[in-house]
Amino acid sequence: MAPLSFFLLFTAFIIQPSSAQIQPSSCQTRCGDVDIPYPFGIGDGCYAKDYPGVFSVNCSANSTAFLGRSDIPILYVDLLAGEIRVNASAGYDCYDERGTRTYSFPWFTLGDPFTFSNRKNLFFVVGCDTYALINGERGVRYSGGCISYCENPDSFKGLQEGTCSGLGCCQVSIPRGLKRYSTQMSSYFNYSRSASFNRCGYIFMAEEGEYEFSVEDLSSERLKTMTLPLALDWSIGNLTCAEANSSRTIPYACRSEKSTCVESNNGVGYYCNCAKGYEGNPYLPGGCVDIDECALGIGSCPLNGTCVNTNGTYTCVCPSGYEYKVEGSGTGICQDINECKKNPCSRNQFCENTEGGYVCRSTGGGVSLALKLGLGVGGGILVLLAAGAFACWGYQRRNMKDQTRKMAEFKKRMFEQNGGVILQQQISAQPGNTFRIFTEEELAKATEGFSDEQIIGKGGHGVVYLGKLEDGTAVAVKKSKMMDERESKEFAREMAILSQINHVNVVKILGCCVEVEVPMLVYEFVPGGTLYDLIHGRKGRKPISFWVSLRIAQEVADALAYLHSYASPPILHKDVKTSNVLLDGNNKAKISDFGASCVAPVDENELATVVQGTCGYLDPEYLQTYQFTEKSDVYSFGVVLIELLTRRKPLQLSGPEDQRGLAMAFISSLNQGKLETILDPEIVEEVDAETLGVVGELAGRCLCLKRADRPTMKEVSMALQILGSTHKHPWIEQGTASESISLLDCDQSLPQDSGDIPSSYVGTNYQRLHDIEAGR
Repeated sequence: MAPLSFFLLFTAFIIQPSSAQIQPSSCQTRCGDVDIPYPFGIGDGCYAKDYPGVFSVNCSANSTAFLGRSDIPILYVDLLAGEIRVNASAGYDCYDERGTRTYSFPWFTLGDPFTFSNRKNLFFVVGCDTYALINGERGVRYSGGCISYCENPDSFKGLQEGTCSGLGCCQVSIPRGLKRYSTQMSSYFNYSRSASFNRCGYIFMAEEGEYEFSVEDLSSERLKTMTLPLALDWSIGNLTCAEANSSRTIPYACRSEKSTCVESNNGVGYYCNCAKGYEGNPYLPGGCVDIDECALGIGSCPLNGTCVNTNGTYTCVCPSGYEYKVEGSGTGICQDINECKKNPCSRNQFCENTEGGYVCRSTGGGVSLALKLGLGVGGGILVLLAAGAFACWGYQRRNMKDQTRKMAEFKKRMFEQNGGVILQQQISAQPGNTFRIFTEEELAKATEGFSDEQIIGKGGHGVVYLGKLEDGTAVAVKKSKMMDERESKEFAREMAILSQINHVNVVKILGCCVEVEVPMLVYEFVPGGTLYDLIHGRKGRKPISFWVSLRIAQEVADALAYLHSYASPPILHKDVKTSNVLLDGNNKAKISDFGASCVAPVDENELATVVQGTCGYLDPEYLQTYQFTEKSDVYSFGVVLIELLTRRKPLQLSGPEDQRGLAMAFISSLNQGKLETILDPEIVEEVDAETLGVVGELAGRCLCLKRADRPTMKEVSMALQILGSTHKHPWIEQGTASESISLLDCDQSLPQDSGDIPSSYVGTNYQRLHDIEAGR
């Protein structure tokens, strides 16, 4: 009989402590790619010994973490869910052509604090002539099993890829609280019905979703050596939260003052979490720290409100004269306070509420006094009433004229201050220019008075409204939040430049309104939503194919190359991201939102005083030097490209620390030759590995930390054009795509000085395009 193999026996031990242990700061907290958080630890004194169970981790050669003294490799430790993922292999039952049987049946025994997760794991049986039984204990005896069968084991008849419902593969759930089990396997016909197709049956436990049945598994023996992730629940002791908190013999494990106790997923013991609004390690004193919702952009406040971080949460502070009010939908607004309810004016005045304040106006006390003195004189009453009405009408008329005059003066001053006169001269000097200067009244009418129902987008630079001009043209009206003095002086010059941009992949700017304090911009309306919505499935949109994604990426690259290389002077976008890429009904890309854009400075040493952009897309060298160049837009485009390839968001606040930033995780996978592990599975299945490798190298080049190592947008656009042409024209010689670019040749550390861009990434086909463009 073949020896039983799989899990070693976990031996539980209990130490009755005199005081709770604290992990020393010198302890190793990472082994290879796996974080080892307390109460788990590497080495004596670094893991918790105060609670029942084994929390020690053996770090072999500083590269692979093993559970306790076993040979079970750890994949991930989840403090928040009380789970740990390990690697496991399968048992088998095989017969050769002579009927000789070889087998290995898995058996498992887990000690404290571990239990097989019934929420995450399933038992699988794979074979064409296989039945298996699972016997275990979970306080009471447990038995289960299933049968896997093929109608004709010499063919694929009736079998379906990815389906595990009894034909070639079956699966069964496990009960809650299972800590040990053994297995039995057998064959009805000793696989004698099949001459070549299926000679083995397999049984294994694995995390749901990690194994997908393949018909190939019936004819190959890859399952004999394959390892699959297995989820284990872990907990502290065998007490409930209330019992553990009041126990005098075993210290309470939730040591942070901002921690909470959670009952175990498998019904025995408990584990700890940080309280809402906090993050960190709840098992260490002071381990749970406040989350700054305002800095992370989690705090949602009204446009005129200010987010203020507090312990465990945040609050919104409104300007003077406003109060914060939560509506029925749960969103908050800064609502004008009606000070007049407090009657703040004197006896002969009446209060008039205004936006953010109030005004005290005269009640006409003299008229009232005259009426009191003339109560006995009827004629005098009529005369005085008529005089009072005439005086009031005259006052209101003068006041209305005064307000109209002041408003006209204000609009004229804003028009001149924002460069309206210069802009008019520049537009009239450009024959055929369709750019238009709108009035505030025209845009208010087009957007129904800037109604909230017309809002189609909100961003860091303002609010966008859907409008309809008098000729029926649908437009997008952007109402910006603020503009500093320098931007106000440069506004007319930059508007004249932007008005000349005419590219199929750039949202056309139709005009602006400069008679307001902060100018408003009018763009063509693109109805298909954003690339962010398409990639991440918002608004019910389905994912697109790899080649459509590549075409969208090329269109974005074409637009940025046009802004960098062909606009005069060059224009830097400064906020390239998927939410600023609009799509029409045919998924044609158009770059939008030039709220952060600027004309490329003549002096390359010009430094910004404030970093602008979106976290996850920002150029690391820009953050270090405060100098934004066209290569900064290239880095942001690289993030957009890998967002298309992975269908993951640029920032993930949960999960392992090294996986939170998509750019660095992608570069790490690319450098390790494990690109397929981070790409979207549908894309990996759709496209050959060679093409994915080329696109991955192109993205990696764009994400080089040194600007000098990144290509220009023009070069990126041409490289994508070559890749797209290999798909459109399949008769092109195989290998062309891989010859066209060799991009991942950059140093992933920030430099002190920039160098020249290496030319090694330019390959055969790229050089051909370069020759054509140069006229050779």
